[in-house]
Amino acid sequence: MLEPNYAGLLLGLGKRGYITARVRPMSLGGYSITMLEPPDTIAVKGSTRILYNSWRRVLTVEGSNADEVLNVFNEVEELLKNVGSNPAEGVLFYELQVKAISSGGKMALRRSIKTEDILGVELAAVPISFVSINGDPNTTYWLQLDIKPMWTSWSSDRVRYEVVLIYRDKKEKLINTLRNIDNILREIIKRISDSLESAVEV
Repeated sequence: MLEPNYAGLLLGLGKRGYITARVRPMSLGGYSITMLEPPDTIAVKGSTRILYNSWRRVLTVEGSNADEVLNVFNEVEELLKNVGSNPAEGVLFYELQVKAISSGGKMALRRSIKTEDILGVELAAVPISFVSINGDPNTTYWLQLDIKPMWTSWSSDRVRYEVVLIYRDKKEKLINTLRNIDNILREIIKRISDSLESAVEV
């Protein structure tokens, strides 16, 4: 986003019960901010953190509970408006990042690549990345979904997968996605799995 008044944001967050970074006025104008740990953390409430990267001008709300993240996000936008940094005018793009753990069968094992004559073993196609067909990673619209097996679970009947979603779009669409993230990821993974299992073997 365009340079926010995050000193004003921190003062507002402090009044609402957040633990915030320390803001100190400087003698020649401006201010210095002593960040919380870990680096770039400017405020904490419950299990949710607010981070600010001044070099990239990225304001992040991070947490393990979708409802808490949405509540903090709404408070941040409200406070930014109150201190003259209207998100409707200053935000260059919105992005949702989600990391989750899923479990299921060994995806795409029926789709194998015949390499036994070369390597002595056959290879299984394991899905890693999926991206939006019409998207561009250098624009304000992009979706990338990575699904990576956790190899320590590979010998089990149900394999655990790390799922990472990066989704850049309009704010309303991202909020709706976050509200329904469990069902959305479950359905996407099911469709990927069904598609791979029904593919013709090579």
